[in-house]
Amino acid sequence: MLGADALDARQRREVLDELFDYRPYLLASGAMALLVLQVFLSGARNEALACALLVAVGVALRFLVDRVYQGRRDTWTRDSCAIVFAATCVGVALLWGVTGAILYRAADDNMRLAVLALGCVLVQAVTLRTYMAPGPTMTQVAILIGFHAVAIAYDGLHVLIPVCIVYTIFQGTCIVALGKVRIRQMAAERETRRLLGELQTINAELTRANLRLADSALSDPLTGVGNRRRFEEALVTMGRAATRQERPLSLLLVDVDHFKSFNDEHGHVAGDDALRRVAERLKAIACGPEEVVTRFGGEEFAVLAGGTDEAAARALAGRILASVGEAPCGAPLTVSIGVATARGAGGTADIVNAADRALYAAKRAGRNRVVCHGDMDDPKLPETVGR
Repeated sequence: MLGADALDARQRREVLDELFDYRPYLLASGAMALLVLQVFLSGARNEALACALLVAVGVALRFLVDRVYQGRRDTWTRDSCAIVFAATCVGVALLWGVTGAILYRAADDNMRLAVLALGCVLVQAVTLRTYMAPGPTMTQVAILIGFHAVAIAYDGLHVLIPVCIVYTIFQGTCIVALGKVRIRQMAAERETRRLLGELQTINAELTRANLRLADSALSDPLTGVGNRRRFEEALVTMGRAATRQERPLSLLLVDVDHFKSFNDEHGHVAGDDALRRVAERLKAIACGPEEVVTRFGGEEFAVLAGGTDEAAARALAGRILASVGEAPCGAPLTVSIGVATARGAGGTADIVNAADRALYAAKRAGRNRVVCHGDMDDPKLPETVGR
Protein backbone atom coordinates (compact mmCIF):
# COMPACT_ATOMS: atom_id res chain seq x y z
CA MET A 1 0.00 0.00 0.00
CA LEU A 2 1.41 3.37 -1.04
CA GLY A 3 2.80 5.37 1.88
CA ALA A 4 1.64 2.80 4.44
CA ASP A 5 4.42 3.69 6.88
CA ALA A 6 3.49 7.37 6.74
CA LEU A 7 -0.22 6.79 7.42
CA ASP A 8 -1.72 6.57 10.86
CA ALA A 9 -3.96 3.66 11.89
CA ARG A 10 -7.15 5.53 11.05
CA GLN A 11 -5.96 6.39 7.55
CA ARG A 12 -4.72 2.87 6.86
CA ARG A 13 -8.12 1.50 7.85
CA GLU A 14 -9.82 4.04 5.58
CA VAL A 15 -7.65 3.11 2.58
CA LEU A 16 -8.12 -0.63 3.12
CA ASP A 17 -11.89 -0.19 3.40
CA GLU A 18 -11.85 1.61 0.04
CA LEU A 19 -9.69 -1.04 -1.61
CA PHE A 20 -11.81 -4.00 -0.48
CA ASP A 21 -15.21 -2.36 -1.07
CA TYR A 22 -17.02 -4.47 -3.68
CA ARG A 23 -19.84 -2.04 -4.49
CA PRO A 24 -18.04 -0.03 -7.24
CA TYR A 25 -17.48 -3.30 -9.10
CA LEU A 26 -21.22 -3.93 -9.27
CA LEU A 27 -21.63 -0.89 -11.54
CA ALA A 28 -18.79 -2.00 -13.82
CA SER A 29 -20.20 -5.52 -13.92
CA GLY A 30 -23.62 -4.11 -14.78
CA ALA A 31 -22.17 -2.24 -17.77
CA MET A 32 -20.41 -5.41 -18.89
CA ALA A 33 -23.66 -7.36 -18.52
CA LEU A 34 -25.34 -4.98 -20.97
CA LEU A 35 -22.70 -5.80 -23.58
CA VAL A 36 -23.12 -9.48 -22.86
CA LEU A 37 -26.85 -9.08 -23.48
CA GLN A 38 -26.22 -7.33 -26.80
CA VAL A 39 -23.89 -10.10 -27.90
CA PHE A 40 -26.47 -12.67 -26.83
CA LEU A 41 -29.17 -10.94 -28.86
CA SER A 42 -26.84 -10.73 -31.89
CA GLY A 43 -26.72 -14.53 -32.02
CA ALA A 44 -23.47 -15.44 -30.25
CA ARG A 45 -25.30 -17.11 -27.41
CA ASN A 46 -22.64 -19.55 -26.27
CA GLU A 47 -20.02 -16.80 -26.00
CA ALA A 48 -22.51 -14.54 -24.23
CA LEU A 49 -23.39 -17.23 -21.68
CA ALA A 50 -19.70 -17.90 -21.02
CA CYS A 51 -19.11 -14.17 -20.48
CA ALA A 52 -22.14 -13.92 -18.19
CA LEU A 53 -20.71 -16.75 -16.08
CA LEU A 54 -17.31 -15.03 -15.87
CA VAL A 55 -18.92 -11.72 -14.84
CA ALA A 56 -20.96 -13.49 -12.15
CA VAL A 57 -17.86 -15.26 -10.82
CA GLY A 58 -16.01 -11.91 -10.65
CA VAL A 59 -18.80 -10.25 -8.71
CA ALA A 60 -19.06 -13.20 -6.34
CA LEU A 61 -15.30 -13.17 -5.77
CA ARG A 62 -15.24 -9.45 -4.92
CA PHE A 63 -18.25 -9.81 -2.62
CA LEU A 64 -16.83 -12.80 -0.72
CA VAL A 65 -13.43 -11.18 -0.27
CA ASP A 66 -15.08 -7.99 1.03
CA ARG A 67 -17.18 -9.98 3.55
CA VAL A 68 -14.13 -11.90 4.75
CA TYR A 69 -12.17 -8.67 5.12
CA GLN A 70 -14.99 -7.02 7.10
CA GLY A 71 -15.07 -9.97 9.48
CA ARG A 72 -11.30 -10.21 9.99
CA ARG A 73 -9.94 -6.72 9.42
CA ASP A 74 -9.16 -6.30 13.12
CA THR A 75 -7.00 -9.42 13.15
CA TRP A 76 -5.40 -9.32 9.69
CA THR A 77 -1.96 -7.78 9.49
CA ARG A 78 -1.06 -5.23 6.86
CA ASP A 79 0.86 -7.87 4.91
CA SER A 80 -2.12 -10.25 5.02
CA CYS A 81 -4.40 -7.55 3.64
CA ALA A 82 -1.91 -6.76 0.88
CA ILE A 83 -1.60 -10.42 -0.19
CA VAL A 84 -5.35 -11.03 -0.24
CA PHE A 85 -6.04 -7.81 -2.13
CA ALA A 86 -3.32 -8.49 -4.70
CA ALA A 87 -4.61 -12.03 -5.32
CA THR A 88 -8.17 -10.72 -5.67
CA CYS A 89 -7.06 -8.05 -8.15
CA VAL A 90 -5.26 -10.58 -10.32
CA GLY A 91 -8.23 -12.96 -10.24
CA VAL A 92 -10.79 -10.30 -11.14
CA ALA A 93 -8.52 -8.82 -13.84
CA LEU A 94 -8.11 -12.25 -15.47
CA LEU A 95 -11.89 -12.80 -15.41
CA TRP A 96 -12.58 -9.37 -16.88
CA GLY A 97 -9.77 -9.66 -19.41
CA VAL A 98 -11.00 -13.02 -20.69
CA THR A 99 -14.57 -11.66 -20.76
CA GLY A 100 -13.50 -8.61 -22.77
CA ALA A 101 -11.52 -10.71 -25.25
CA ILE A 102 -14.43 -13.14 -25.79
CA LEU A 103 -16.88 -10.27 -26.24
CA TYR A 104 -14.57 -8.57 -28.73
CA ARG A 105 -14.20 -11.74 -30.81
CA ALA A 106 -17.96 -12.51 -30.67
CA ALA A 107 -19.24 -9.00 -31.40
CA ASP A 108 -19.86 -7.43 -34.78
CA ASP A 109 -17.84 -4.41 -35.98
CA ASN A 110 -20.09 -1.87 -34.29
CA MET A 111 -20.19 -3.75 -30.99
CA ARG A 112 -16.39 -4.12 -30.97
CA LEU A 113 -16.03 -0.38 -30.54
CA ALA A 114 -18.33 -0.59 -27.53
CA VAL A 115 -16.24 -3.44 -26.11
CA LEU A 116 -13.04 -1.42 -26.50
CA ALA A 117 -14.71 1.62 -24.94
CA LEU A 118 -15.84 -0.49 -21.98
CA GLY A 119 -12.33 -1.84 -21.60
CA CYS A 120 -10.98 1.72 -21.39
CA VAL A 121 -13.65 2.59 -18.82
CA LEU A 122 -12.73 -0.44 -16.72
CA VAL A 123 -9.05 0.49 -16.83
CA GLN A 124 -9.82 4.06 -15.73
CA ALA A 125 -12.12 2.79 -12.97
CA VAL A 126 -9.43 0.46 -11.65
CA THR A 127 -6.88 3.28 -11.69
CA LEU A 128 -9.11 5.72 -9.85
CA ARG A 129 -10.36 3.21 -7.27
CA THR A 130 -7.20 1.36 -6.24
CA TYR A 131 -4.27 3.69 -6.96
CA MET A 132 -3.23 3.52 -3.29
CA ALA A 133 -2.10 -0.06 -4.03
CA PRO A 134 0.02 0.68 -7.12
CA GLY A 135 1.40 -2.85 -7.59
CA PRO A 136 -1.92 -4.71 -7.78
CA THR A 137 -3.53 -1.81 -9.65
CA MET A 138 -0.84 -1.76 -12.34
CA THR A 139 -1.13 -5.54 -12.62
CA GLN A 140 -4.88 -5.25 -13.23
CA VAL A 141 -4.33 -2.55 -15.84
CA ALA A 142 -1.69 -4.59 -17.64
CA ILE A 143 -3.87 -7.71 -17.67
CA LEU A 144 -6.94 -5.87 -18.96
CA ILE A 145 -5.03 -4.04 -21.68
CA GLY A 146 -3.06 -7.21 -22.49
CA PHE A 147 -6.15 -9.31 -23.20
CA HIS A 148 -7.64 -6.58 -25.36
CA ALA A 149 -4.32 -6.16 -27.19
CA VAL A 150 -4.25 -9.90 -27.97
CA ALA A 151 -7.80 -9.74 -29.31
CA ILE A 152 -6.94 -6.69 -31.40
CA ALA A 153 -3.78 -8.34 -32.76
CA TYR A 154 -5.73 -11.51 -33.57
CA ASP A 155 -8.08 -9.28 -35.55
CA GLY A 156 -5.11 -7.98 -37.56
CA LEU A 157 -5.10 -4.44 -36.09
CA HIS A 158 -1.40 -4.51 -35.16
CA VAL A 159 -1.16 -0.74 -35.49
CA LEU A 160 -3.10 -0.40 -32.22
CA ILE A 161 -0.56 -2.39 -30.22
CA PRO A 162 1.74 0.66 -29.67
CA VAL A 163 -1.37 2.58 -28.58
CA CYS A 164 -2.04 -0.07 -25.94
CA ILE A 165 1.55 0.17 -24.72
CA VAL A 166 1.41 3.96 -24.47
CA TYR A 167 -1.95 3.74 -22.72
CA THR A 168 -0.49 1.32 -20.18
CA ILE A 169 2.41 3.70 -19.46
CA PHE A 170 -0.03 6.58 -19.13
CA GLN A 171 -2.09 4.68 -16.59
CA GLY A 172 1.08 3.94 -14.62
CA THR A 173 1.97 7.64 -14.44
CA CYS A 174 -1.61 8.43 -13.39
CA ILE A 175 -1.43 5.87 -10.58
CA VAL A 176 1.80 7.38 -9.24
CA ALA A 177 0.50 10.96 -9.51
CA LEU A 178 -2.82 10.17 -7.83
CA GLY A 179 -1.01 8.32 -5.04
CA LYS A 180 1.28 11.27 -4.35
CA VAL A 181 -1.68 13.65 -4.21
CA ARG A 182 -3.50 11.33 -1.77
CA ILE A 183 -0.40 11.01 0.41
CA ARG A 184 -0.09 14.81 0.62
CA GLN A 185 -3.79 15.08 1.39
CA MET A 186 -3.53 12.56 4.22
CA ALA A 187 -0.44 14.28 5.60
CA ALA A 188 -2.44 17.52 5.65
CA GLU A 189 -5.27 15.71 7.46
CA ARG A 190 -2.85 14.39 10.09
CA GLU A 191 -1.37 17.84 10.60
CA THR A 192 -4.87 19.32 10.90
CA ARG A 193 -5.85 16.75 13.52
CA ARG A 194 -2.60 17.40 15.39
CA LEU A 195 -3.20 21.14 15.40
CA LEU A 196 -6.82 20.64 16.48
CA GLY A 197 -5.64 18.38 19.29
CA GLU A 198 -3.13 20.99 20.44
CA LEU A 199 -5.81 23.67 20.23
CA GLN A 200 -8.19 21.57 22.32
CA THR A 201 -5.43 20.98 24.87
CA ILE A 202 -4.64 24.69 25.03
CA ASN A 203 -8.34 25.53 25.35
CA ALA A 204 -8.70 23.01 28.18
CA GLU A 205 -5.67 24.46 29.96
CA LEU A 206 -7.01 27.97 29.44
CA THR A 207 -10.39 26.92 30.82
CA ARG A 208 -8.73 25.40 33.89
CA ALA A 209 -6.64 28.53 34.34
CA ASN A 210 -9.73 30.72 34.08
CA LEU A 211 -11.53 28.53 36.60
CA ARG A 212 -8.56 28.75 38.97
CA LEU A 213 -8.48 32.52 38.49
CA ALA A 214 -12.22 32.80 39.11
CA ASP A 215 -11.90 30.53 42.13
CA SER A 216 -9.02 32.58 43.53
CA ALA A 217 -11.00 35.78 42.99
CA LEU A 218 -13.83 34.34 45.08
CA SER A 219 -11.74 32.47 47.68
CA ASP A 220 -10.17 33.56 50.92
CA PRO A 221 -6.42 32.82 50.60
CA LEU A 222 -5.97 32.01 54.30
CA THR A 223 -8.84 29.61 54.94
CA GLY A 224 -9.73 28.38 51.44
CA VAL A 225 -13.44 29.13 51.86
CA GLY A 226 -15.27 31.79 49.86
CA ASN A 227 -14.42 35.43 50.49
CA ARG A 228 -16.73 38.37 51.13
CA ARG A 229 -17.32 38.83 47.40
CA ARG A 230 -18.38 35.20 47.16
CA PHE A 231 -20.78 35.78 50.07
CA GLU A 232 -22.36 38.82 48.42
CA GLU A 233 -22.86 36.96 45.12
CA ALA A 234 -24.25 33.86 46.85
CA LEU A 235 -26.60 35.96 48.99
CA VAL A 236 -28.08 37.63 45.91
CA THR A 237 -28.41 34.38 43.94
CA MET A 238 -29.80 32.30 46.77
CA GLY A 239 -32.05 35.14 47.92
CA ARG A 240 -33.63 35.39 44.47
CA ALA A 241 -34.09 31.62 44.34
CA ALA A 242 -35.68 31.60 47.80
CA THR A 243 -38.08 34.40 46.82
CA ARG A 244 -38.99 32.77 43.50
CA GLN A 245 -39.54 29.33 45.01
CA GLU A 246 -41.02 30.64 48.28
CA ARG A 247 -38.53 28.63 50.30
CA PRO A 248 -36.67 29.66 53.47
CA LEU A 249 -33.08 30.93 53.41
CA SER A 250 -31.01 30.88 56.59
CA LEU A 251 -27.80 32.72 57.43
CA LEU A 252 -25.40 31.70 60.19
CA LEU A 253 -22.80 34.24 61.31
CA VAL A 254 -20.01 32.44 63.18
CA ASP A 255 -17.58 34.47 65.29
CA VAL A 256 -14.48 33.02 66.99
CA ASP A 257 -14.68 33.93 70.68
CA HIS A 258 -11.99 36.12 72.24
CA PHE A 259 -9.91 35.95 69.08
CA LYS A 260 -7.90 39.08 69.82
CA SER A 261 -6.88 37.67 73.17
CA PHE A 262 -6.10 34.34 71.50
CA ASN A 263 -3.77 36.12 69.07
CA ASP A 264 -2.10 38.09 71.84
CA GLU A 265 -1.49 34.94 73.89
CA HIS A 266 -0.58 32.39 71.19
CA GLY A 267 0.65 34.55 68.32
CA HIS A 268 -0.66 35.33 64.87
CA VAL A 269 0.52 32.05 63.34
CA ALA A 270 -1.54 30.11 65.86
CA GLY A 271 -4.41 32.52 65.18
CA ASP A 272 -4.23 31.76 61.46
CA ASP A 273 -4.21 28.04 62.22
CA ALA A 274 -7.27 28.51 64.45
CA LEU A 275 -9.16 30.27 61.64
CA ARG A 276 -8.26 27.48 59.24
CA ARG A 277 -9.49 24.96 61.81
CA VAL A 278 -12.84 26.70 62.09
CA ALA A 279 -13.12 26.94 58.28
CA GLU A 280 -12.40 23.21 57.92
CA ARG A 281 -15.09 22.32 60.42
CA LEU A 282 -17.58 24.60 58.71
CA LYS A 283 -16.85 23.04 55.30
CA ALA A 284 -17.12 19.54 56.75
CA ILE A 285 -20.52 20.18 58.36
CA ALA A 286 -22.14 22.67 55.95
CA CYS A 287 -21.38 20.62 52.86
CA GLY A 288 -24.82 20.30 51.29
CA PRO A 289 -25.58 21.31 47.69
CA GLU A 290 -27.45 24.41 48.91
CA GLU A 291 -24.94 25.43 51.60
CA VAL A 292 -22.19 28.02 51.06
CA VAL A 293 -19.38 28.73 53.53
CA THR A 294 -17.51 32.05 53.33
CA ARG A 295 -15.26 34.23 55.43
CA PHE A 296 -17.31 37.25 56.41
CA GLY A 297 -14.45 39.34 57.77
CA GLY A 298 -11.69 39.02 60.37
CA GLU A 299 -12.60 36.14 62.66
CA GLU A 300 -16.18 35.93 61.38
CA PHE A 301 -17.55 33.34 58.98
CA ALA A 302 -20.92 33.10 57.23
CA VAL A 303 -22.90 30.04 56.26
CA LEU A 304 -25.78 30.42 53.80
CA ALA A 305 -28.24 27.50 53.79
CA GLY A 306 -30.93 27.44 51.11
CA GLY A 307 -34.20 25.63 51.85
CA THR A 308 -33.38 25.58 55.60
CA ASP A 309 -35.90 26.86 58.12
CA GLU A 310 -35.03 28.24 61.56
CA ALA A 311 -35.24 24.87 63.35
CA ALA A 312 -32.93 23.18 60.82
CA ALA A 313 -30.58 26.18 60.91
CA ARG A 314 -30.45 26.00 64.72
CA ALA A 315 -29.56 22.30 64.50
CA LEU A 316 -26.86 23.04 61.92
CA ALA A 317 -25.41 25.75 64.15
CA GLY A 318 -25.44 23.34 67.10
CA ARG A 319 -23.37 20.79 65.15
CA ILE A 320 -20.87 23.52 64.25
CA LEU A 321 -20.68 24.69 67.85
CA ALA A 322 -19.93 21.18 69.08
CA SER A 323 -17.36 20.39 66.41
CA VAL A 324 -14.89 23.26 66.82
CA GLY A 325 -13.19 21.77 69.88
CA GLU A 326 -9.71 23.17 70.18
CA ALA A 327 -7.12 24.97 68.09
CA PRO A 328 -4.24 23.06 66.46
CA CYS A 329 -1.95 24.43 69.18
CA GLY A 330 -4.07 22.73 71.82
CA ALA A 331 -5.72 25.85 73.20
CA PRO A 332 -9.49 25.74 73.72
CA LEU A 333 -11.48 27.26 70.85
CA THR A 334 -15.15 28.26 70.91
CA VAL A 335 -17.48 30.20 68.61
CA SER A 336 -20.65 32.21 68.93
CA ILE A 337 -23.30 31.85 66.24
CA GLY A 338 -26.13 34.13 65.24
CA VAL A 339 -28.88 32.68 63.06
CA ALA A 340 -31.49 34.45 60.95
CA THR A 341 -34.03 32.96 58.57
CA ALA A 342 -35.88 34.73 55.77
CA ARG A 343 -38.90 33.49 53.85
CA GLY A 344 -40.78 34.94 50.92
CA ALA A 345 -40.40 38.13 48.90
CA GLY A 346 -38.41 40.85 50.61
CA GLY A 347 -37.41 38.60 53.47
CA THR A 348 -33.76 38.35 52.48
CA ALA A 349 -33.12 42.11 52.47
CA ASP A 350 -32.47 42.35 56.23
CA ILE A 351 -31.18 38.83 56.84
CA VAL A 352 -27.58 40.00 57.43
CA ASN A 353 -28.60 42.62 60.00
CA ALA A 354 -30.88 40.09 61.71
CA ALA A 355 -28.12 37.47 61.92
CA ASP A 356 -25.67 40.11 63.13
CA ARG A 357 -28.02 41.15 65.95
CA ALA A 358 -28.48 37.49 66.89
CA LEU A 359 -24.71 37.00 66.93
CA TYR A 360 -24.18 39.91 69.29
CA ALA A 361 -26.96 38.59 71.48
CA ALA A 362 -25.03 35.31 71.70
CA LYS A 363 -21.85 37.16 72.63
CA ARG A 364 -23.64 39.27 75.22
CA ALA A 365 -25.18 36.11 76.65
CA GLY A 366 -21.76 34.66 77.40
CA ARG A 367 -20.43 33.39 74.04
CA ASN A 368 -20.00 29.74 72.99
CA ARG A 369 -23.68 29.48 72.11
CA VAL A 370 -26.28 29.77 69.35
CA VAL A 371 -28.90 32.50 69.24
CA CYS A 372 -31.56 32.69 66.55
CA HIS A 373 -33.16 35.97 65.59
CA GLY A 374 -36.48 34.51 66.70
CA ASP A 375 -35.05 34.31 70.23
CA MET A 376 -34.43 38.05 70.43
CA ASP A 377 -37.66 38.64 72.38
CA ASP A 378 -36.60 36.15 75.05
CA PRO A 379 -36.38 38.13 78.32
CA LYS A 380 -33.60 35.83 79.48
CA LEU A 381 -31.27 37.35 76.86
CA PRO A 382 -29.47 40.55 77.90
CA GLU A 383 -30.18 43.71 75.89
CA THR A 384 -28.03 43.77 72.78
CA VAL A 385 -25.78 46.65 71.96
CA GLY A 386 -24.55 47.90 68.63
CA ARG A 387 -21.07 47.23 67.41
